[in-house]
Amino acid sequence: MIKTLKLSSEQQSHMDAIFEQNRGALLARFQTVQQAEAQMQDLARSPSPDEGALFAQIDRVAQARAELDKATTHYLLQIRKEMDSDQIKRLEKSSSR
Repeated sequence: MIKTLKLSSEQQSHMDAIFEQNRGALLARFQTVQQAEAQMQDLARSPSPDEGALFAQIDRVAQARAELDKATTHYLLQIRKEMDSDQIKRLEKSSSR
């Protein structure tokens, strides 16, 4: 991908730094989603599921997913800001294949 986008070593360094800055938050949000989904499955598999608790957990799963989506989008926008317009066009072209 580095060759396809023709990233400079400076861009690569900046992108690596951005990844390192965001890695912890992305991982934490991903783990939160996994935990919320596991709790939802436990509630759903209960011999006599509590509908109110299950729906409340569904809301928590949706919120956790939304937070992960926001964090991922923020990270990707930071990465994109490191690219020039030609690199963005190459990225979009390679993503559409």
